[in-house]
This record gives sequence, structure tokens and C-alpha cells, in this order.
Amino acid sequence: MLLLLLHSLFTVNYVLANVMEEGISLNQDVSENCQISIQKLSTLQSTHLQLMVQYWDSWGKPSDGIVYGHTTFLGYYDECMDLKNTPVGETNYCIYTMQMNITTFYNPSEYQDEVCYSSDCPTPINTSVSSNIQVGVCYPSTCSPNEFAVVLSRMNIISVNSMTVNPFSNTTQTVTIQLTSIGDSPTFCPQTDVEYDTGTVVVIALCVILLGLTVLGTSVDLIWWFYSCFVLADDDTQVTTKSKDSLKKEMNDLPNFRDFISAFSLYNTVPNLFCTEQSPSSVKALGSLKVFSNLSIIGAHVYIVALVFYPQVSQNIPQYLDKFSSKMINQIFMNTTFAADTFFLISATLSSYLTFRDMDKHKKFRFLYFYINRYFRLAPLLYLFTLVVLKPFVHLAQGPVWYAPDVGCQFTWWYNLLFINNFLNLSDICVVPTWHVSAEMQLFIFSPIFILVLYYSGFAGLVFIGICVIGFATTIGVVTVQNGYMAAMHANPQVFKQIEGLHMQPFYRANPYLVGIVLGYILYKKYSIADLPVGKSVKQLLCVFLWIISIYFCKISLFGTVEELDGTRHFTEWENATFLMFSGLAWSIGISIIIFFCNTGYGGVVNSVLSWPGWDPVVRLSYGVYLFHEMLIYVILGTLQSSLIFTDIVYIMLWVFTIFLSFSLSVVLTLTVELPISKIVSLCFKLAGTEARDK
Repeated sequence: MLLLLLHSLFTVNYVLANVMEEGISLNQDVSENCQISIQKLSTLQSTHLQLMVQYWDSWGKPSDGIVYGHTTFLGYYDECMDLKNTPVGETNYCIYTMQMNITTFYNPSEYQDEVCYSSDCPTPINTSVSSNIQVGVCYPSTCSPNEFAVVLSRMNIISVNSMTVNPFSNTTQTVTIQLTSIGDSPTFCPQTDVEYDTGTVVVIALCVILLGLTVLGTSVDLIWWFYSCFVLADDDTQVTTKSKDSLKKEMNDLPNFRDFISAFSLYNTVPNLFCTEQSPSSVKALGSLKVFSNLSIIGAHVYIVALVFYPQVSQNIPQYLDKFSSKMINQIFMNTTFAADTFFLISATLSSYLTFRDMDKHKKFRFLYFYINRYFRLAPLLYLFTLVVLKPFVHLAQGPVWYAPDVGCQFTWWYNLLFINNFLNLSDICVVPTWHVSAEMQLFIFSPIFILVLYYSGFAGLVFIGICVIGFATTIGVVTVQNGYMAAMHANPQVFKQIEGLHMQPFYRANPYLVGIVLGYILYKKYSIADLPVGKSVKQLLCVFLWIISIYFCKISLFGTVEELDGTRHFTEWENATFLMFSGLAWSIGISIIIFFCNTGYGGVVNSVLSWPGWDPVVRLSYGVYLFHEMLIYVILGTLQSSLIFTDIVYIMLWVFTIFLSFSLSVVLTLTVELPISKIVSLCFKLAGTEARDK
């Protein structure tokens, strides 16, 4: 019967007048200014008919898809806001919860004017159904949201009776819809007209300064290039025997103020960003795997944000996600915990590999360089991101469901600065995805323990790491059993508790990180199957066996919980514990085998794809993409003017659009923040080294 609401419209033009005429105790709950505004609205029909139509038209109205989960009707936000500076006065917008009562009268074809002329008369049907819905409402700004909730509770909102003819039986049905406000407060009110405070102005000024430094650095480089190529070349009194390369070498040997300014120059940053020449010290396949992991995480966050933070934007998000999670291919997005494991694995592999090489070069472990270099790799963009979300983010957009997420930033922003926000509850974290940066930094801080042991004794290091792997796996199992965590995280009704208590904790991510350290050691030692003292056929069999192990470990980790998600099987307590204990470890081993083969000549076509030089510019953008992509999803969904019907195509469109915006923004951030600061840190180390030699 609810399907008969497809074309129902409100007839509410007389309702406010009724409220005022009856005077139903509004004086007790509604301010005088609010009552005056309501009185003005009640007379719109006789004074400003066009404005009256626009006002009521901006309200949400019951539409199709109610049975399928479409119970939020946003109306038209911009139409409401456009009423400002009109006789209607200033207006605001909120979404209120209302009760929808549907009365349906079914009159069979044998009846004419309620008289049956058939020998076998069916009984007319008169039914009534109630359902709670959410309706976007435009109201005078002189009323508070709670005051207008009182007004709504006094209103008698009735729809136009809709006549629907059944084409198969030539019967007529009459549907009457009545809405009644429930509760004394709105369900949601978007954030609009937020004032620019001092902090917001400071953050915006900081962003302008970064752009200004980019312009300044580029200009200085351009002027210097012109001077060195034309002025010095034409001046016989100068030492013109020096080539451009020798001048550049002299400048690099003695960093000066111009070098620091030129760090922001696009002449330096653009070539560095889009360079496809791989460094001899680089590890193959790491970049492409990081990009794939980023794409998987973006896909997961698209539906998580739509489900948790913006359920109003979808007509069928619960039903769609039920089907979404049961599809095999979608496990790539459902199990993004393994994409995070890949990040930890890659970070540890590259860090350990480069550290081993650096220790060979300098004959010692450079602790200061090790930590400072990593800090300035992660901190600048993270700090800028935290400031943007904390202050100016709320000003980026407007819409019927827009709000600034992560209000916890007001109180917990400093956790981001100390890299400890993964110990907070999800509701308190200042931008949820940043937990990964904190957990990675925590593991990085303790990684020299394992790196040093491995460097001085490979056997002792492997034994030590093996003992730690067993200890971390046992800890995961104990925590899982104690808290009732599930292998299929999204099937757990307490999924956010599981994320807080397990998936964000460093002990859960430690095993992939340790596998990465071991992989870095193997690549540093240049171990290869080709060096084994066995025949060629044995080596080939070993390669095939390891490929099978890699594929199996990745498959069982990624798709092992699909039966739990589609409801065909329920994991026992010990199955849940076993899966969570070893799935991350198995996934990391599987990915490590692929990386190992790509770097030792056994990757074949896989290596050609994963080690393609074209991945290098993309991977340099990955950090900015990871940090800012969820913010962009908020902007996309929070500014929608109407609800969506989620389908695979709609989901893919949102995913692709988010990817495009994320990488576009990351290009700007990389050129103005990441690469310049990386260059400045390098200059500082070089300057410090020069001073030490001078002394």
C-alpha cells in the first residue's frame, strides 16, 4: 500500500493559519518573534502567492521507494535558502522526524457510488498504516529548531487524496496521507553561515603563504636562470669558464638562503613529482601496491561515510549494502584491513632496506637522521590536514545534510600532533583515517630494535622476530576471545568497538610490519632462488610452490569471510580468533612473496605491471590522497541536494570521482608542501654536515 504514495503532494497552505487561529498553547513554548513569523507565513496565500508556493515546495514530500528504505525526503534546500531577502524573511532548514499515517480505501470495480450491483460483492477495504519518516522543513530563522518542532506538532498536514486505478481489475484506490511531528527537536540541521573565527583566518593565511612561497620560489629560480644564462655568460669580467653544471654544483655544496626559497620552486618540484626514472636503491612493486591499496580504501570509505555519516543521501543504503557485502568481488572493499596491512608492510620494507644500506655506507646507525627524516615525511601534511579540518573545513560547502565531521578535533587535535590518536575512541578521533599514520609511527619508533639485531646477526634477528610474531598473534587471539570480535568485521553489530579495540592498535599491525622488516633484510642481502645450490628444475618447482602459497594466502585472507557476510555460515569463537590471529600475517607473507619475485627476476608479467615506471608519479601522491580523500567524500555527499538510489554504477561513479578529486588535490599539496619540505630537510642535513666538517 505504501507504493501508492508515488505521486502524493502536500496540501499545507492552510495549516499554519489553523495553528494560529486555534492558539494551541503556542505562547508557552514559542517566542513572540517566532509566532509573528508564523502568522506572516499563514497569510502568504493572500499576499504573496508565488512565495507561498515556493515555501511549501521546498519542503520534503513522501515519494517512491518507502518500502525499500527511502524514508528521508530532503525537499529542496536551495529553494528554501533563496527565500532570504523576501517578504517571507530569513529562513533556515532542518530535517524533522515525523509520523506518516496512510489511510487507503480500496473500492472494487463492482461498486458504483458505494452501491454494489453484482450478485457476489467483494468487501471494500479500508486500512491504515503508520511509518516514521524524516522530512526536510523550511522555517523562519526567528524560530529556533526546537520551537518550530512545537509548531509542527500542532500542525495537521494532510496530502491531496490520490486516485489510483488498477489497470488489471479496473478498481480505484483512495490514499490519504497525514503527517504528525514526533519529538521536540529536529533530527538534523545543516551547518550554515558559520562565522570565520581567528583560527580559521590563520589557517587560510597559512595556505596562502604556502602558495605565495611557491610563486616566490619559482620566480627566484626563473630570475637566477636568466641571470646565469645571459648576464654571467656575457660578462667577461666573471669567471665564464664555469659551466652551468659547475655553478649548480657549487650552489649545492654550500646551501644558502636562495636554495631554501628555491625548494618551493615549481622548476624543482614538478620534475621531481613526474620523474619516472627509478632510483637504483628503490624496491620494485612497492609503489603500485600502495596505489592499489589506496584505491581499495577509498572505495570502502565511500560506502562507510554514506552509511554512517550521511544515511539521508541514499534511498536504499541498508538494502544495497546487504547485497554489496555478499558479492565476492566487493570483498576488496569490505576487507580493507588488508589494504592497511599492505601499507604497514611496504613502509617497513622500504624503511629497513634503506636503513641497512645507510648503515653499510656510514658504518653506524644514524638515529637522529632516522627519526627526523621520518618525522618530516609524515608530520607537515598531517598537521596541515588537521588544521584544515579543525577550522576552515566547515566553510567548504553547504547543503541539506552538510556538517563538519570529526567534531572531536576541537578537543583531541593535539593527539594527531603526538601520533597517538589511534588510542582514542572512534567518536573522539580527529579525522578517523589518521589512526593509520599514528600506528605506523609507533611501530617505526621501535623498529630499530629489530633492524639492529638483524644487521649484526641474521639468525638471531630472525629468531627474535619469530618469537615476537608468535607473541603478537597470541595477544590478538586473547583480545578477540575476550571481546567477542568477529573475523568478518562488518558482520559484527559492534563493528566500531572492534575497530577501536583491535584494528587500530599497533599490536594488531605489528606482524605485517615485522614481515616487512624481514623482507627488507632479504632484499638488502640480495638473496635469490637463483643462488640456491640446487638444479634448475628444483628452482622452478620452488618458484611455482611459492607462487601457489602467495595466491592461496592472499585468497584465503581476502575472501575467507564471505560466507559470514552473506549469512551462509557462522564462524565459531575459535574460528574468529584463528582468522584474526593469522590472516594479516598470511596476507603479508603472500604480498611479500610477490615483491620478492619482482625484485629477483621471477615476477614475469606481474613484475611488468607492478614495476611499471609510470606508477612512480602516482605513488608520490599517495600520502596526500590517503589523508584528504575522506574529507572530499564528506564534501561530495554533504552537498547533494537530493537523495540517491545506490546501485553499482552510482557507487562506482562516486568512487571514481573521489579518486579524481583526491589525486588532483594531492598534486597541489605535494608541490607546495611535501616536496619543498623534503628538500628543505635535505638542505638542513647537508648544512649541518658542512658545519661539522668545518669544525
